[in-house]
Amino acid sequence: MTDYAEISIRQIPRLLSLMDREVPSKTYGSFDRTFWGWKFTDFSGSRFQEGLYALSWLYSTRLDGNEYFQNPLIKEWIEAGFSYWTTLQHRDGSFDEAYPFERSLAATSFTTFYLGEAFLRVDGIFDPDARAKLLYTFQKSGAWLCKNDEHHGILSNHLAAAAAALLILSKIESNDEFLKRSKCFIHRILSHQSDEGWYEEYGGADFGYQTHGTFYLARYWEISRDDILLTSLKKSIQFMAHFIHPNGTIGGEYGSRNTSFYFPAGFEILAEECPEAASIACFMRNSVELQKAAGLDMMDAYNFFPLLNNYFFAHDAQKVISPAPLPFQGDHGQYSFPKAGLLVHVTQKYYAVFAPSKGGVLKIYDKTSRTLSYSDCGYWSVCRGSVRISSQSFSSGNEVVYGVNTVRVRTEFAKVKQKIMSPFLFIAFRGFMMTIGRQKSIALFIKNILVKILVKGRDIVDIHLDRQVTFEQGKVTIEDNIVFGKGIIPRPQLFLNEKFSTIHMGSARYFQSDELEPEVIEKNNAKEKRKHIWVAS
Repeated sequence: MTDYAEISIRQIPRLLSLMDREVPSKTYGSFDRTFWGWKFTDFSGSRFQEGLYALSWLYSTRLDGNEYFQNPLIKEWIEAGFSYWTTLQHRDGSFDEAYPFERSLAATSFTTFYLGEAFLRVDGIFDPDARAKLLYTFQKSGAWLCKNDEHHGILSNHLAAAAAALLILSKIESNDEFLKRSKCFIHRILSHQSDEGWYEEYGGADFGYQTHGTFYLARYWEISRDDILLTSLKKSIQFMAHFIHPNGTIGGEYGSRNTSFYFPAGFEILAEECPEAASIACFMRNSVELQKAAGLDMMDAYNFFPLLNNYFFAHDAQKVISPAPLPFQGDHGQYSFPKAGLLVHVTQKYYAVFAPSKGGVLKIYDKTSRTLSYSDCGYWSVCRGSVRISSQSFSSGNEVVYGVNTVRVRTEFAKVKQKIMSPFLFIAFRGFMMTIGRQKSIALFIKNILVKILVKGRDIVDIHLDRQVTFEQGKVTIEDNIVFGKGIIPRPQLFLNEKFSTIHMGSARYFQSDELEPEVIEKNNAKEKRKHIWVAS
């Protein structure tokens, strides 16, 4: 079996290098090296303190090869990290993630969950004053989560973390209000769950984040044994099983948020309860070993800590299991998920995922070589004023016609969201948030505006793509017709690409070795009418 702990322990020097370990330092205990070491940012992000769970797990777990077990220096650094975390909390109990005075539900939820779990592991190391300060910080965090919410969209992984954090706090504080509020977050997630199984992420299904959210829900179930939640999880994992690829990757540009990382712990926790969870956990263990799906080796600091922690939870939950086949291991079948805007087609030769909801993104995996053989993320172009447009634009309202072995989509081109910071914009934004933006109502308004600018909404242009894909036993035919509106003069030159993204998403676009696998499509010779036939090896 995959040794999640061994893989994780190899990363601990990197973890400790990110931490300020110098006692005289003003930032002793901070895991935000960009802030304390390089001094390139003006505030310390609270989510980096999630690294304390990994240190607490290592300090409290006797294991061959674990030189950190009950090491006195590790104990001191854990105490310092917890102490530093308390200094990052606002007076109202919230924490920031992306910018000062953000008052982020995500940052408050994730850090409270991981530090709460860490606290339960190492509670005995704190002196009475330090322990009392931590309990006060936990209480304020829980009280804030009881009174606040997320309003800029349904992000199920954030809500799942909030529910799990409050459940852990109810164990630390014996507070019924925390438990009651945790159930409200669970109810919200389940009420927005599609009858196809997926948990909502900005209006659609996203697969990296579904593995992430599944972990918090699975952990919640592991503690609560909530039968309704377990039924929901089974349905979500049955859906998720269709998006495990033959080469050990998941998700990507056909998901609503384009993510392709894999958090294994939720599937390991549920393996004995759900056959599909067992199948995913077992098959993806080798992917974790080889880092085929976006794993620890690819993560930047923002996702390194939660993924590292997840491997330790996976280690604790791992069992010997006998998996059933995954959908890609079948010989034939077509699975349509119209509400997600996705179609999966499987033959003896290949496994294909087509996304009408993302403007016709298409991935084809050769089952003989177990490689990504063909990847088409759509058309893009540069118009007047350096405005970039693309056919890859998420919309659940695209016109789609499903046939026996065909699917056709009509979608509009839209402007690509590539807003980046400039020195002037950065100064103006910081100045605003340090003054007027401190007010809670203004902070919520700003978050909604940022999400609209960077992620949500479509600014369409008068160009349409009609794409029809025909699936046969050993080949796939792609036929495109691009229609320009009368006002599109001059007509921009079109390009195709195997991999690109059109929205802001920091958790997408991590390198994976499968980027080097597919055949190169005719990206420098894209036509208004195009027919391409992919043939299996």
